[in-house]
Amino acid sequence: MLKSTRLILATSCLIAVAACGGGDSSAVARVVVDTLPGGVLRTMSSAPTDSGRWSLELLHEIQPAEGEPGELMKPMDVTMTAEGLVLVAEDDDSHVKVFDANGAFLRRIGRRGSGPGEFRVAWIAARGDTLLVQDPIAGRASSFRISDGAFLQSIPTSCCYWSPLGVDGDGRALMHANHAPADTTRAAAVFVRTDFGATEADTVYVWHRREPSGPEYQWEVGNGAEMQMIMSVPLQPRDVIVADPKGGFITAWNGEYLFRQTRDGSDTVAVFGRAFSPATVTSAEKQAIVDARVESMTSNPGGPPASTLRLSMDPGKIPSVRPPFERFLVDLSGRLWARRSLPDTTTVEFDVFGQEREWLDVVRVPARLWPKEQFTSEAWGTDRVAVPAEDEEGRPVVRVFRIVRK
Repeated sequence: MLKSTRLILATSCLIAVAACGGGDSSAVARVVVDTLPGGVLRTMSSAPTDSGRWSLELLHEIQPAEGEPGELMKPMDVTMTAEGLVLVAEDDDSHVKVFDANGAFLRRIGRRGSGPGEFRVAWIAARGDTLLVQDPIAGRASSFRISDGAFLQSIPTSCCYWSPLGVDGDGRALMHANHAPADTTRAAAVFVRTDFGATEADTVYVWHRREPSGPEYQWEVGNGAEMQMIMSVPLQPRDVIVADPKGGFITAWNGEYLFRQTRDGSDTVAVFGRAFSPATVTSAEKQAIVDARVESMTSNPGGPPASTLRLSMDPGKIPSVRPPFERFLVDLSGRLWARRSLPDTTTVEFDVFGQEREWLDVVRVPARLWPKEQFTSEAWGTDRVAVPAEDEEGRPVVRVFRIVRK
Protein backbone atom coordinates (compact mmCIF):
# COMPACT_ATOMS: atom_id res chain seq x y z
CA MET A 1 0.00 0.00 0.00
CA LEU A 2 1.04 3.57 -0.53
CA LYS A 3 2.23 5.26 2.65
CA SER A 4 1.11 8.69 1.52
CA THR A 5 -0.13 10.52 -1.51
CA ARG A 6 0.06 14.19 -2.42
CA LEU A 7 -1.93 15.59 -5.31
CA ILE A 8 -0.41 18.87 -6.46
CA LEU A 9 -2.93 20.90 -8.44
CA ALA A 10 -1.87 23.65 -10.78
CA THR A 11 -4.58 25.99 -9.54
CA SER A 12 -2.17 27.09 -6.85
CA CYS A 13 0.78 28.47 -8.89
CA LEU A 14 3.16 26.75 -6.45
CA ILE A 15 3.85 24.68 -9.52
CA ALA A 16 3.79 26.84 -12.63
CA VAL A 17 0.97 26.01 -15.06
CA ALA A 18 -0.85 27.53 -17.95
CA ALA A 19 -3.99 27.93 -15.83
CA CYS A 20 -2.31 30.46 -13.53
CA GLY A 21 -2.86 34.08 -14.47
CA GLY A 22 -6.13 33.64 -16.36
CA GLY A 23 -5.27 30.70 -18.64
CA ASP A 24 -7.61 27.95 -19.72
CA SER A 25 -8.79 26.18 -16.57
CA SER A 26 -9.27 22.95 -18.53
CA ALA A 27 -5.48 22.86 -18.99
CA VAL A 28 -4.87 22.46 -15.25
CA ALA A 29 -1.76 20.31 -14.76
CA ARG A 30 -1.28 17.83 -11.99
CA VAL A 31 1.69 16.15 -10.35
CA VAL A 32 0.99 13.21 -8.07
CA VAL A 33 3.70 12.40 -5.51
CA ASP A 34 3.45 9.02 -3.72
CA THR A 35 5.66 7.35 -1.14
CA LEU A 36 5.94 3.71 -2.12
CA PRO A 37 6.83 0.81 0.19
CA GLY A 38 10.44 1.10 1.27
CA GLY A 39 10.32 4.89 1.21
CA VAL A 40 10.69 5.20 -2.57
CA LEU A 41 9.32 8.53 -3.80
CA ARG A 42 7.22 8.37 -6.98
CA THR A 43 6.45 11.53 -8.94
CA MET A 44 4.06 11.23 -11.91
CA SER A 45 2.94 14.08 -14.14
CA SER A 46 -0.16 14.13 -16.30
CA ALA A 47 0.70 17.40 -18.09
CA PRO A 48 3.51 19.96 -18.18
CA THR A 49 3.59 22.23 -15.13
CA ASP A 50 5.52 25.10 -16.78
CA SER A 51 4.12 24.86 -20.29
CA GLY A 52 5.34 27.22 -22.98
CA ARG A 53 8.08 28.82 -20.89
CA TRP A 54 11.14 26.74 -21.78
CA SER A 55 13.14 26.85 -25.00
CA LEU A 56 16.54 26.19 -26.57
CA GLU A 57 17.75 29.31 -28.38
CA LEU A 58 20.73 29.21 -30.75
CA LEU A 59 23.50 31.24 -29.12
CA HIS A 60 26.35 30.83 -31.61
CA GLU A 61 28.08 28.38 -33.92
CA ILE A 62 31.64 27.17 -33.57
CA GLN A 63 33.04 26.88 -37.07
CA PRO A 64 36.51 28.40 -37.57
CA ALA A 65 37.40 29.18 -41.17
CA GLU A 66 39.14 26.60 -43.33
CA GLY A 67 42.87 26.49 -42.61
CA GLU A 68 42.64 28.19 -39.21
CA PRO A 69 44.12 26.35 -36.17
CA GLY A 70 40.69 25.68 -34.66
CA GLU A 71 39.11 24.38 -37.87
CA LEU A 72 36.74 21.51 -37.14
CA MET A 73 37.49 18.40 -39.17
CA LYS A 74 35.41 15.48 -37.87
CA PRO A 75 34.05 16.05 -34.34
CA MET A 76 33.39 12.79 -32.52
CA ASP A 77 32.68 13.87 -28.94
CA VAL A 78 31.97 17.15 -27.17
CA THR A 79 31.88 18.22 -23.53
CA MET A 80 31.39 21.46 -21.64
CA THR A 81 32.64 22.94 -18.38
CA ALA A 82 30.42 24.68 -15.85
CA GLU A 83 31.97 27.97 -17.02
CA GLY A 84 30.88 27.35 -20.63
CA LEU A 85 34.14 26.22 -22.23
CA VAL A 86 33.42 23.82 -25.10
CA LEU A 87 35.86 20.97 -25.77
CA VAL A 88 35.66 19.02 -29.03
CA ALA A 89 37.38 15.67 -29.65
CA GLU A 90 38.35 15.14 -33.27
CA ASP A 91 38.12 11.69 -34.83
CA ASP A 92 40.50 11.72 -37.79
CA ASP A 93 43.42 13.57 -36.14
CA SER A 94 43.39 12.58 -32.47
CA HIS A 95 43.36 15.71 -30.32
CA VAL A 96 40.93 17.88 -28.37
CA LYS A 97 40.17 21.49 -29.33
CA VAL A 98 39.22 24.00 -26.61
CA PHE A 99 36.90 26.96 -27.30
CA ASP A 100 35.88 29.71 -24.88
CA ALA A 101 32.30 30.53 -23.88
CA ASN A 102 31.94 32.79 -26.94
CA GLY A 103 33.19 30.13 -29.38
CA ALA A 104 36.75 31.49 -29.87
CA PHE A 105 39.47 28.87 -30.31
CA LEU A 106 41.96 28.68 -27.42
CA ARG A 107 44.23 25.65 -27.82
CA ARG A 108 44.71 22.01 -28.75
CA ILE A 109 45.24 19.26 -26.18
CA GLY A 110 46.97 15.94 -26.85
CA ARG A 111 48.18 14.28 -30.02
CA ARG A 112 47.90 10.99 -31.85
CA GLY A 113 49.96 8.10 -30.51
CA SER A 114 50.33 5.62 -27.68
CA GLY A 115 52.85 7.41 -25.46
CA PRO A 116 52.27 9.68 -22.44
CA GLY A 117 49.76 12.41 -23.26
CA GLU A 118 48.81 10.68 -26.54
CA PHE A 119 45.70 8.83 -27.67
CA ARG A 120 44.21 7.38 -30.81
CA VAL A 121 40.53 7.80 -29.88
CA ALA A 122 39.13 10.36 -27.45
CA TRP A 123 35.92 10.16 -25.42
CA ILE A 124 36.01 13.16 -23.13
CA ALA A 125 34.64 14.72 -19.94
CA ALA A 126 35.61 17.89 -18.08
CA ARG A 127 35.49 18.94 -14.46
CA GLY A 128 36.91 22.26 -13.29
CA ASP A 129 40.27 22.74 -15.03
CA THR A 130 40.76 19.04 -15.77
CA LEU A 131 40.00 17.16 -18.98
CA LEU A 132 39.75 13.37 -18.90
CA VAL A 133 40.30 11.43 -22.15
CA GLN A 134 39.24 7.80 -22.38
CA ASP A 135 41.00 5.91 -25.18
CA PRO A 136 39.14 2.60 -25.76
CA ILE A 137 41.90 1.33 -28.06
CA ALA A 138 44.60 1.72 -25.38
CA GLY A 139 42.20 0.96 -22.52
CA ARG A 140 43.36 3.89 -20.45
CA ALA A 141 42.22 7.31 -19.23
CA SER A 142 44.54 10.32 -19.38
CA SER A 143 44.04 13.62 -17.58
CA PHE A 144 45.14 17.05 -18.83
CA ARG A 145 45.00 20.58 -17.48
CA ILE A 146 42.57 22.54 -19.67
CA SER A 147 44.09 25.98 -19.03
CA ASP A 148 47.43 25.13 -20.67
CA GLY A 149 46.96 21.63 -22.14
CA ALA A 150 49.58 20.04 -19.85
CA PHE A 151 49.46 16.25 -19.56
CA LEU A 152 48.99 15.09 -15.96
CA GLN A 153 48.85 11.30 -15.78
CA SER A 154 47.16 8.10 -17.03
CA ILE A 155 45.63 4.99 -15.50
CA PRO A 156 44.37 1.69 -17.01
CA THR A 157 40.59 1.52 -17.54
CA SER A 158 38.74 -0.69 -20.04
CA CYS A 159 39.23 -1.29 -23.73
CA CYS A 160 37.00 -1.52 -26.71
CA TYR A 161 33.84 0.32 -25.56
CA TRP A 162 33.13 3.36 -27.74
CA SER A 163 30.72 5.46 -25.72
CA PRO A 164 30.42 8.98 -24.22
CA LEU A 165 31.50 9.46 -20.61
CA GLY A 166 29.35 10.55 -17.68
CA VAL A 167 30.09 12.53 -14.53
CA ASP A 168 28.51 11.66 -11.18
CA GLY A 169 27.57 13.84 -8.22
CA ASP A 170 31.00 13.41 -6.63
CA GLY A 171 32.75 14.70 -9.73
CA ARG A 172 34.01 11.33 -10.92
CA ALA A 173 34.04 10.21 -14.54
CA LEU A 174 32.16 7.06 -15.55
CA MET A 175 33.21 5.02 -18.58
CA HIS A 176 31.31 2.04 -19.99
CA ALA A 177 33.27 -1.17 -19.58
CA ASN A 178 33.17 -4.76 -20.78
CA HIS A 179 33.70 -6.33 -17.36
CA ALA A 180 31.29 -9.15 -16.53
CA PRO A 181 29.33 -8.88 -13.24
CA ALA A 182 29.77 -11.66 -10.70
CA ASP A 183 26.01 -12.30 -10.73
CA THR A 184 25.48 -13.54 -14.29
CA THR A 185 21.75 -14.17 -13.69
CA ARG A 186 21.00 -10.44 -13.87
CA ALA A 187 21.63 -7.91 -16.63
CA ALA A 188 23.80 -4.95 -15.71
CA ALA A 189 25.65 -2.07 -17.27
CA VAL A 190 29.25 -1.89 -16.09
CA PHE A 191 31.24 1.31 -15.58
CA VAL A 192 34.82 2.10 -14.65
CA ARG A 193 34.74 5.07 -12.27
CA THR A 194 37.69 7.38 -11.67
CA ASP A 195 38.42 10.84 -10.33
CA PHE A 196 39.59 13.52 -12.74
CA GLY A 197 43.11 13.38 -11.36
CA ALA A 198 43.15 9.82 -12.76
CA THR A 199 44.90 8.31 -9.74
CA GLU A 200 42.67 5.29 -9.14
CA ALA A 201 39.58 3.57 -10.51
CA ASP A 202 36.90 1.16 -9.36
CA THR A 203 34.01 -0.72 -11.01
CA VAL A 204 30.30 0.08 -10.67
CA TYR A 205 27.42 -2.19 -11.71
CA VAL A 206 24.06 -0.63 -12.57
CA TRP A 207 21.39 -3.31 -12.72
CA HIS A 208 18.85 -3.05 -15.52
CA ARG A 209 15.28 -2.22 -14.64
CA ARG A 210 13.71 -4.72 -17.00
CA GLU A 211 14.93 -8.15 -17.99
CA PRO A 212 14.48 -8.92 -21.72
CA SER A 213 11.05 -10.44 -22.37
CA GLY A 214 11.94 -11.71 -25.82
CA PRO A 215 14.62 -11.75 -28.50
CA GLU A 216 16.27 -8.54 -29.59
CA TYR A 217 15.99 -8.31 -33.34
CA GLN A 218 19.09 -7.41 -35.31
CA TRP A 219 19.87 -6.58 -38.88
CA GLU A 220 22.82 -8.59 -40.19
CA VAL A 221 24.61 -7.06 -43.16
CA GLY A 222 26.82 -9.45 -45.09
CA ASN A 223 28.66 -9.94 -48.35
CA GLY A 224 27.84 -13.49 -49.32
CA ALA A 225 29.04 -15.69 -46.46
CA GLU A 226 31.07 -12.85 -44.96
CA MET A 227 29.42 -10.93 -42.11
CA GLN A 228 30.18 -7.20 -42.35
CA MET A 229 28.16 -5.71 -39.52
CA ILE A 230 25.32 -6.30 -37.07
CA MET A 231 23.01 -3.53 -35.90
CA SER A 232 20.03 -3.38 -33.61
CA VAL A 233 16.66 -2.88 -35.26
CA PRO A 234 15.34 0.64 -34.54
CA LEU A 235 12.53 1.43 -32.07
CA GLN A 236 13.08 -1.66 -29.92
CA PRO A 237 12.67 -0.88 -26.20
CA ARG A 238 15.99 -0.86 -24.39
CA ASP A 239 17.60 0.12 -21.12
CA VAL A 240 19.07 3.61 -20.96
CA ILE A 241 21.47 4.50 -18.11
CA VAL A 242 22.85 7.99 -17.45
CA ALA A 243 25.12 9.32 -14.71
CA ASP A 244 23.32 11.93 -12.62
CA PRO A 245 25.44 15.06 -11.95
CA LYS A 246 23.50 15.42 -8.70
CA GLY A 247 24.47 11.90 -7.56
CA GLY A 248 24.18 8.26 -8.63
CA PHE A 249 22.44 7.23 -11.84
CA ILE A 250 19.11 7.60 -13.59
CA THR A 251 17.94 4.53 -15.51
CA ALA A 252 14.94 3.73 -17.66
CA TRP A 253 13.50 1.03 -19.88
CA ASN A 254 12.08 3.08 -22.71
CA GLY A 255 9.16 0.76 -23.35
CA GLU A 256 7.40 2.89 -20.72
CA TYR A 257 7.70 6.47 -19.53
CA LEU A 258 9.20 5.87 -16.11
CA PHE A 259 12.66 6.77 -14.79
CA ARG A 260 14.46 5.28 -11.77
CA GLN A 261 16.91 7.18 -9.60
CA THR A 262 19.56 5.04 -7.91
CA ARG A 263 22.44 5.96 -5.61
CA ASP A 264 24.71 2.98 -6.18
CA GLY A 265 23.22 1.10 -9.15
CA SER A 266 21.35 -1.49 -7.10
CA ASP A 267 18.94 0.52 -4.92
CA THR A 268 15.97 2.68 -5.93
CA VAL A 269 15.42 5.98 -4.13
CA ALA A 270 12.87 7.55 -6.48
CA VAL A 271 10.88 6.95 -9.65
CA PHE A 272 9.25 9.55 -11.85
CA GLY A 273 7.65 9.93 -15.25
CA ARG A 274 4.70 11.19 -17.21
CA ALA A 275 1.50 9.93 -18.77
CA PHE A 276 1.66 9.03 -22.44
CA SER A 277 -0.35 7.16 -25.06
CA PRO A 278 1.56 4.60 -27.17
CA ALA A 279 1.80 5.55 -30.85
CA THR A 280 1.41 3.02 -33.65
CA VAL A 281 4.19 2.72 -36.24
CA THR A 282 2.71 2.36 -39.72
CA SER A 283 4.20 0.34 -42.56
CA ALA A 284 5.05 3.59 -44.36
CA GLU A 285 6.93 4.86 -41.29
CA LYS A 286 8.88 1.60 -41.05
CA GLN A 287 9.94 1.89 -44.68
CA ALA A 288 10.91 5.54 -44.14
CA ILE A 289 13.14 4.45 -41.23
CA VAL A 290 14.89 1.92 -43.48
CA ASP A 291 15.28 4.50 -46.26
CA ALA A 292 16.83 7.02 -43.86
CA ARG A 293 19.24 4.43 -42.45
CA VAL A 294 20.34 3.36 -45.94
CA GLU A 295 20.87 6.98 -47.00
CA SER A 296 22.93 7.67 -43.89
CA MET A 297 25.13 4.59 -44.34
CA THR A 298 25.78 5.19 -48.05
CA SER A 299 26.55 8.91 -47.75
CA ASN A 300 30.25 8.09 -47.32
CA PRO A 301 32.12 5.83 -49.75
CA GLY A 302 33.50 2.48 -48.68
CA GLY A 303 30.45 0.99 -46.99
CA PRO A 304 28.01 -1.68 -48.17
CA PRO A 305 26.02 -0.74 -51.27
CA ALA A 306 22.40 0.36 -50.89
CA SER A 307 21.12 -2.86 -52.51
CA THR A 308 22.89 -4.99 -49.87
CA LEU A 309 21.59 -2.84 -47.03
CA ARG A 310 18.01 -3.01 -48.24
CA LEU A 311 18.17 -6.81 -48.47
CA SER A 312 19.38 -6.94 -44.85
CA MET A 313 17.12 -4.31 -43.29
CA ASP A 314 13.76 -6.02 -43.00
CA PRO A 315 11.20 -3.33 -42.03
CA GLY A 316 8.95 -6.08 -40.67
CA LYS A 317 11.29 -6.45 -37.68
CA ILE A 318 10.67 -2.86 -36.59
CA PRO A 319 8.17 -2.80 -33.69
CA SER A 320 4.63 -1.66 -34.42
CA VAL A 321 4.53 0.54 -31.31
CA ARG A 322 6.87 3.52 -30.95
CA PRO A 323 8.74 3.91 -27.61
CA PRO A 324 7.89 7.17 -25.82
CA PHE A 325 11.47 8.48 -25.94
CA GLU A 326 14.75 7.61 -27.66
CA ARG A 327 17.28 8.76 -25.08
CA PHE A 328 17.70 11.17 -22.20
CA LEU A 329 20.47 13.24 -20.67
CA VAL A 330 20.78 15.33 -17.52
CA ASP A 331 22.18 18.88 -17.56
CA LEU A 332 24.51 20.24 -14.88
CA SER A 333 21.56 21.93 -13.16
CA GLY A 334 19.89 18.55 -12.65
CA ARG A 335 17.14 18.87 -15.28
CA LEU A 336 16.43 15.78 -17.37
CA TRP A 337 15.93 16.14 -21.14
CA ALA A 338 14.15 13.20 -22.78
CA ARG A 339 14.24 13.19 -26.58
CA ARG A 340 10.88 11.97 -27.85
CA SER A 341 10.52 9.27 -30.49
CA LEU A 342 8.60 10.93 -33.32
CA PRO A 343 7.67 10.13 -36.93
CA ASP A 344 8.12 13.83 -37.75
CA THR A 345 11.67 14.20 -39.08
CA THR A 346 11.52 18.02 -39.27
CA THR A 347 11.49 18.56 -35.51
CA VAL A 348 13.48 17.38 -32.50
CA GLU A 349 11.31 17.35 -29.39
CA PHE A 350 12.31 17.12 -25.73
CA ASP A 351 10.32 16.59 -22.56
CA VAL A 352 12.00 18.56 -19.78
CA PHE A 353 11.81 17.35 -16.15
CA GLY A 354 12.81 19.64 -13.29
CA GLN A 355 15.03 19.10 -10.28
CA GLU A 356 11.98 17.88 -8.32
CA ARG A 357 11.32 15.44 -11.20
CA GLU A 358 8.10 17.11 -12.33
CA TRP A 359 7.40 17.37 -16.06
CA LEU A 360 8.04 21.02 -16.86
CA ASP A 361 7.55 21.58 -20.56
CA VAL A 362 7.91 20.34 -24.14
CA VAL A 363 10.81 21.96 -26.04
CA ARG A 364 11.15 21.79 -29.83
CA VAL A 365 14.14 22.51 -32.07
CA PRO A 366 14.18 22.45 -35.89
CA ALA A 367 15.81 19.18 -36.94
CA ARG A 368 18.04 21.04 -39.42
CA LEU A 369 19.86 22.61 -36.44
CA TRP A 370 20.34 19.38 -34.48
CA PRO A 371 22.57 16.35 -35.22
CA LYS A 372 21.10 14.05 -37.83
CA GLU A 373 22.13 10.91 -35.95
CA GLN A 374 20.09 10.52 -32.77
CA PHE A 375 22.99 9.09 -30.76
CA THR A 376 25.47 11.87 -31.53
CA SER A 377 27.28 13.25 -28.49
CA GLU A 378 25.57 16.15 -26.68
CA ALA A 379 27.12 18.33 -23.95
CA TRP A 380 24.51 19.64 -21.49
CA GLY A 381 25.92 22.36 -19.23
CA THR A 382 24.32 24.54 -16.56
CA ASP A 383 22.50 26.94 -18.87
CA ARG A 384 23.47 25.80 -22.36
CA VAL A 385 23.99 22.75 -24.57
CA ALA A 386 26.55 22.13 -27.33
CA VAL A 387 26.01 19.65 -30.16
CA PRO A 388 28.14 18.69 -33.18
CA ALA A 389 26.23 18.95 -36.46
CA GLU A 390 26.63 20.02 -40.09
CA ASP A 391 25.82 23.26 -41.84
CA GLU A 392 23.85 23.48 -45.11
CA GLU A 393 27.04 22.80 -47.09
CA GLY A 394 27.90 19.71 -45.09
CA ARG A 395 30.77 21.33 -43.14
CA PRO A 396 31.17 20.31 -39.48
CA VAL A 397 29.93 22.80 -36.90
CA VAL A 398 29.29 22.79 -33.17
CA ARG A 399 26.09 24.67 -32.28
CA VAL A 400 25.67 26.13 -28.81
CA PHE A 401 22.13 26.71 -27.54
CA ARG A 402 21.09 28.62 -24.45
CA ILE A 403 18.60 26.98 -22.09
CA VAL A 404 15.95 29.65 -21.56
CA ARG A 405 13.00 29.93 -19.19
CA LYS A 406 10.77 32.90 -19.94
